[in-house]
Amino acid sequence: MKPWVKEKLARIEELYPPERIQKSKKRWHSIWSGKTPCDRYPFAYLPRSFNYYDDVFTKEEGLEKYLDEFILRGAIDDDFIPAFFPGCRTATIPNMFGAEEVVQGNDHACKKIIFAPEDIDNLPEPSMAPGTIAHEWLDMQKYYMEETEGRIPIHPADMQGPLDICGQLWGYDNILAAPYDEEPEYYDKLMSKATAAYIMFWKAQRDLLGDCFVGTHLFGWDYVPPNNGASLSADSMAMISPGFFDEYYKPYLNEIGNALGSLAVHSCGNFSAVIKDLCAIEHVKAVNAGQMSIEEMLSAGLDSKMVVIAQDTVMNAEQVFGLVRKHNLLPQITFHGLWDQAHPEAMHKQMQEWASISG
Repeated sequence: MKPWVKEKLARIEELYPPERIQKSKKRWHSIWSGKTPCDRYPFAYLPRSFNYYDDVFTKEEGLEKYLDEFILRGAIDDDFIPAFFPGCRTATIPNMFGAEEVVQGNDHACKKIIFAPEDIDNLPEPSMAPGTIAHEWLDMQKYYMEETEGRIPIHPADMQGPLDICGQLWGYDNILAAPYDEEPEYYDKLMSKATAAYIMFWKAQRDLLGDCFVGTHLFGWDYVPPNNGASLSADSMAMISPGFFDEYYKPYLNEIGNALGSLAVHSCGNFSAVIKDLCAIEHVKAVNAGQMSIEEMLSAGLDSKMVVIAQDTVMNAEQVFGLVRKHNLLPQITFHGLWDQAHPEAMHKQMQEWASISG
């Protein structure tokens, strides 16, 4: 272990002693078990020094930046548990099929490689070989684990779900029209390949990391208990109808759930049309909406038995926790704005009061 890593780890373990970690884990375990915590609802603050999803680092840069982030925020006792997050590159799984990554600003998309249905027949088997993005993520995770001797947990990379993988490979207009254009067999063939690749890469990360694995990318700073299934981004849900969802998307989510256990599902945009159907899937245990409020999700049919993964401002925290208590919700909430406060310690004390079970 490098001397500077050893020094930073010692400081992190001083800031996050076992009793602090265990209290937070107990709160998170309660939420993910469908129970109300004993003392207060758990919550975490947005990372302080960089953007987990937009900033792309080499493994060497990431090691130092994450350790410094853990130290920087350690004085505030929220329910954050230090863990590495590799990052977000939406071309990860398309690249396993040979699609070339295209970087535009913070967007890591890919070039289409399917131009006719018959091209699906010629797709190579998904690969995590050297030179692929998947291999880079695995190499980064292995590096973090080895450099810290397994003392810091590690998340999976942000992984797109099957329909969004296929949207990149073929174009969203084509994949969404395929079931209705007398090409349902090609739709199923491509979606099945994407589903298998998703399961393959998730298992590879889980198997590599073992006890260090924290099975969620929603969010990279959040904790979930072990053996709690998988997380999946499904931004395409904002573009589909309940009928399309039930017939042409749900079967593949069920396949992932059968292979990996429960699912936490994210979508950007307004996917209120399919929230009720999503919550009805046996394996779905948590829902995250990128641009919908908790109130909007409830109005759309959010099941209160779902873990609600959300973000809001510290100034709205009193109302948020009031809503949680009113509807008996299971919250996993990130609050932003604390670091902008003139006196963050005082604001944090108020947050803890708002989050108390008694209110």
